[in-house]
Amino acid sequence: MEEKKLYDIDSIEFNELLDTARIELKNDDLEYQDLENQINEIMNKYPRIHSIFENDEVANLNEEECKMLQNLISLYLQMSNFEERKIFFLGARENYFYFKNMNLIKE
Repeated sequence: MEEKKLYDIDSIEFNELLDTARIELKNDDLEYQDLENQINEIMNKYPRIHSIFENDEVANLNEEECKMLQNLISLYLQMSNFEERKIFFLGARENYFYFKNMNLIKE
């Protein structure tokens, strides 16, 4: 089966491609895995924080929980940076294929 290119796919396939990039990070990048583990530890240790994210509940947090929530947001932002970098390079690779397909790049 021929590999699909970003410029030839619809939004559902595009989202699946992005999910695949995230899965690759989870499987292959130790720093990303560490961030994910830290997030899971916080979510398991602080059920009220977990409820805020999972159940859209409103909760009064104590000082320690507020600090952990700040830490959690920081971890999510770090993970997002990894994902954005992965997607950037995925886009760069796809640009190469697109330009090659348009005969703008010759080998």
